[in-house]
Amino acid sequence: MKELTKYIEQNSVKNTQEIKKSILSMYCSENDPIPLGYDKLLDALKIDGEFLVLNLNYNDFEQELKDEKIKYKISQALSVVVRYEDDGKSFEDIKRFVNYINSISDKKQNSIFGVKRVEKLSQYPVTILFSGILPINQLKMSVGKKIHELIHSDDNYFKPRFEKFRDDLSKEIGIPILPVFPKLDKNLGDTEVTLIDQTDGRLISKFESVYKLDKDVVEQYLLKLFYIYKALAKG
Repeated sequence: MKELTKYIEQNSVKNTQEIKKSILSMYCSENDPIPLGYDKLLDALKIDGEFLVLNLNYNDFEQELKDEKIKYKISQALSVVVRYEDDGKSFEDIKRFVNYINSISDKKQNSIFGVKRVEKLSQYPVTILFSGILPINQLKMSVGKKIHELIHSDDNYFKPRFEKFRDDLSKEIGIPILPVFPKLDKNLGDTEVTLIDQTDGRLISKFESVYKLDKDVVEQYLLKLFYIYKALAKG
């Protein structure tokens, strides 16, 4: 605990006491339903990159399905650690969160959770620690209507294809690249794609196709993204 506390104090600039309180509260003992030790929390914090703590209520789940804030935070973090509180009546709430986070987590991520038994739920029974947040995984991709429709038209093809693309790219640049989750932007042209740096709002790249939209065009887009990421990795 002392080592964890010291690390938090040395590596947080703002709201240090609040962050420390949140992370320390994530500890689940061996007597809890699912333990989560201080060592696991420290290991997560030590992953290269920034970290972020998010406190939630179980009632926030339905809102998450609409705005997907957790989803996009997960897409930026190499490690996702979650602590749930259980007052004996929270099993279904915990199950929903666990299944949701598991469904959007990537194999390149460290994703673990603990469950703490409590008599009464606190104000925030869900605490999520996102860590290993690297600039190269903080990119936002927006796509036009037809591109969005195409890449969601055949999950059996596109999901493994995009996964292979990330695997090849990660191997090439030596940095784990996480899913970006392209978002539909109705203000873009049907075949337009934009890549924006979320840390400063800077437009990294914008491209579109003048040809018939098909899987070959998507391959052209992926090739462009490959070289964009390579350039970003070199700084």
